[in-house]
Amino acid sequence: MRQFGILTIFAGLSLIAGCSTATEKSPEITTKPKPKIETGPVYQLDQLLGTNGQNIDALLGTPALTRREGEGEFRRYALKECTVIVILYPDELGIPTVEHVDVTALESGSEKPDLVDCLAAG
Repeated sequence: MRQFGILTIFAGLSLIAGCSTATEKSPEITTKPKPKIETGPVYQLDQLLGTNGQNIDALLGTPALTRREGEGEFRRYALKECTVIVILYPDELGIPTVEHVDVTALESGSEKPDLVDCLAAG
Protein backbone atom coordinates (compact mmCIF):
# COMPACT_ATOMS: atom_id res chain seq x y z
CA MET A 1 0.00 0.00 0.00
CA ARG A 2 2.80 2.25 0.85
CA GLN A 3 4.32 1.79 -2.63
CA PHE A 4 1.00 2.67 -4.20
CA GLY A 5 0.90 5.97 -2.26
CA ILE A 6 4.43 6.85 -3.29
CA LEU A 7 3.63 6.00 -6.93
CA THR A 8 0.51 8.15 -6.79
CA ILE A 9 2.46 11.11 -5.41
CA PHE A 10 5.22 10.60 -7.98
CA ALA A 11 2.69 10.39 -10.83
CA GLY A 12 0.92 13.55 -9.61
CA LEU A 13 4.17 15.46 -9.39
CA SER A 14 5.14 14.30 -12.88
CA LEU A 15 1.86 15.58 -14.26
CA ILE A 16 2.27 18.92 -12.54
CA ALA A 17 5.85 19.22 -13.76
CA GLY A 18 4.77 18.35 -17.29
CA CYS A 19 2.13 21.06 -17.24
CA SER A 20 4.53 23.71 -16.08
CA THR A 21 7.04 22.96 -18.81
CA ALA A 22 4.50 22.91 -21.60
CA THR A 23 5.19 25.60 -24.12
CA GLU A 24 2.73 28.40 -24.13
CA LYS A 25 1.97 30.46 -27.16
CA SER A 26 3.43 33.87 -26.77
CA PRO A 27 0.80 36.52 -26.99
CA GLU A 28 0.70 38.46 -30.21
CA ILE A 29 2.15 41.90 -29.91
CA THR A 30 -0.30 44.52 -30.95
CA THR A 31 0.37 48.18 -31.06
CA LYS A 32 -2.44 50.48 -30.26
CA PRO A 33 -2.38 53.82 -31.98
CA LYS A 34 -1.52 56.63 -29.62
CA PRO A 35 -4.53 58.74 -28.85
CA LYS A 36 -4.46 62.07 -30.62
CA ILE A 37 -4.14 64.81 -28.09
CA GLU A 38 -6.40 67.68 -28.94
CA THR A 39 -4.60 70.94 -28.39
CA GLY A 40 -5.93 74.40 -28.77
CA PRO A 41 -4.26 77.27 -30.53
CA VAL A 42 -0.77 78.13 -29.35
CA TYR A 43 -1.51 81.88 -29.34
CA GLN A 44 -4.66 83.92 -29.68
CA LEU A 45 -5.05 87.55 -30.68
CA ASP A 46 -6.70 88.51 -27.39
CA GLN A 47 -3.53 87.36 -25.55
CA LEU A 48 -1.55 90.01 -27.42
CA LEU A 49 -3.76 93.07 -27.78
CA GLY A 50 -3.55 95.48 -24.86
CA THR A 51 -0.67 93.72 -23.11
CA ASN A 52 2.71 95.30 -22.39
CA GLY A 53 6.07 94.64 -24.04
CA GLN A 54 7.39 92.42 -21.24
CA ASN A 55 4.37 90.13 -21.46
CA ILE A 56 4.68 89.91 -25.24
CA ASP A 57 8.35 88.92 -24.93
CA ALA A 58 7.48 86.36 -22.25
CA LEU A 59 4.85 84.90 -24.56
CA LEU A 60 6.56 85.08 -27.98
CA GLY A 61 10.24 85.17 -27.01
CA THR A 62 12.86 87.74 -27.90
CA PRO A 63 11.87 89.79 -30.93
CA ALA A 64 13.95 89.32 -34.08
CA LEU A 65 13.73 93.09 -34.62
CA THR A 66 12.79 96.04 -32.45
CA ARG A 67 12.50 99.55 -33.87
CA ARG A 68 11.29 102.71 -32.15
CA GLU A 69 9.60 105.47 -34.11
CA GLY A 70 8.42 108.47 -32.13
CA GLU A 71 6.37 107.15 -29.24
CA GLY A 72 5.64 103.85 -30.98
CA GLU A 73 7.60 100.64 -31.06
CA PHE A 74 7.68 98.03 -33.82
CA ARG A 75 8.57 94.43 -32.91
CA ARG A 76 8.89 91.43 -35.19
CA TYR A 77 8.70 87.85 -33.90
CA ALA A 78 9.43 84.72 -35.95
CA LEU A 79 6.94 81.91 -35.39
CA LYS A 80 6.72 78.46 -36.95
CA GLU A 81 4.64 79.44 -39.97
CA CYS A 82 4.84 83.22 -40.13
CA THR A 83 6.29 86.42 -38.76
CA VAL A 84 4.24 88.39 -36.24
CA ILE A 85 4.42 92.18 -36.29
CA VAL A 86 3.47 93.90 -33.04
CA ILE A 87 3.06 97.67 -32.71
CA LEU A 88 3.15 99.14 -29.22
CA TYR A 89 2.09 102.65 -28.16
CA PRO A 90 2.08 104.15 -24.66
CA ASP A 91 -1.22 103.77 -22.81
CA GLU A 92 -2.70 106.49 -20.55
CA LEU A 93 -0.06 105.63 -17.91
CA GLY A 94 2.78 105.80 -20.44
CA ILE A 95 3.32 102.01 -20.54
CA PRO A 96 3.93 100.68 -24.07
CA THR A 97 1.07 98.31 -24.88
CA VAL A 98 0.12 96.37 -27.98
CA GLU A 99 -2.20 98.39 -30.20
CA HIS A 100 -1.84 96.46 -33.45
CA VAL A 101 -0.89 92.91 -34.51
CA ASP A 102 -0.26 91.75 -38.07
CA VAL A 103 1.48 88.82 -39.77
CA THR A 104 3.66 88.34 -42.80
CA ALA A 105 5.00 85.32 -44.62
CA LEU A 106 8.33 83.86 -43.53
CA GLU A 107 9.70 84.19 -47.07
CA SER A 108 9.48 87.24 -49.27
CA GLY A 109 7.03 86.79 -52.13
CA SER A 110 4.98 84.13 -50.34
CA GLU A 111 1.27 84.61 -49.75
CA LYS A 112 0.36 86.48 -46.58
CA PRO A 113 -0.90 84.00 -43.96
CA ASP A 114 -4.13 84.39 -42.03
CA LEU A 115 -3.56 86.13 -38.69
CA VAL A 116 -5.64 83.70 -36.59
CA ASP A 117 -4.16 80.61 -38.30
CA CYS A 118 -0.61 81.91 -37.90
CA LEU A 119 -1.03 82.60 -34.20
CA ALA A 120 -2.80 79.29 -33.64
CA ALA A 121 0.08 77.35 -35.23
CA GLY A 122 2.61 79.01 -32.96
